[in-house]
Amino acid sequence: MFSNLVLSNLTGLEKVDYANMIYRGIPIKKIIFEKKGYVYGPIRLSISPNAPEYEMFVKLLSNTSFIQNKIAVFFIRDPRDIIISAYHSFGYTHGFSPVKEIRGNQEKKQNEIQQKTVDEYALETAPTILKHFQLLDTLNQNCNRSIVLKYEDMIDNWSFFSKRLNKYIHVKKNILNQLYEETRPLEIPNETSHRRSGKTNQYKNQLSPETIKSLNNTFKEILARFNYED
Repeated sequence: MFSNLVLSNLTGLEKVDYANMIYRGIPIKKIIFEKKGYVYGPIRLSISPNAPEYEMFVKLLSNTSFIQNKIAVFFIRDPRDIIISAYHSFGYTHGFSPVKEIRGNQEKKQNEIQQKTVDEYALETAPTILKHFQLLDTLNQNCNRSIVLKYEDMIDNWSFFSKRLNKYIHVKKNILNQLYEETRPLEIPNETSHRRSGKTNQYKNQLSPETIKSLNNTFKEILARFNYED
């Protein structure tokens, strides 16, 4: 949603989504990052090192020297809610790529997730998600023009979120209005949709107290760094 609605409609910028091209099997002659006139994304720092996108461009973007003189807009969510979203999405509702290799990995991952409870999945994936946040924090601190946007602000503090969104890029008011409408949480979760709920703090209702305690300990520094409650 954020990609198709916001990144595709930025004033004065043309969107290039290398990850989507790779996912759909569209040939790419060469990965190029122009200095002006383009927005590249969305780029997921959480992509697996085994995925083709990683070696082709995410590895480069994870270098502090590369991002230092770029404009970077980081979009984060409470890592505990990321786990809940990933469990339902990758395990049950996410579609498959038409590319045979990518589809095979997706099917394998889906089967593996479906053999686990959400608590088991949370405890297993937490260390990896922690590394993703640590990388994002490092890149953010080494980028001269960057901003971190929070999913929770988009849902619960729209005025603050929309102002920060426009710090380095320009999103027209009608696009902002549409984004607001399309990101309102569902009253009743749709278990068959890629956008299952959209609510914040879902982990509190889906994880056991013991698992939450463990995640709070794992993510202690990250929760404090980005002002999430523990």
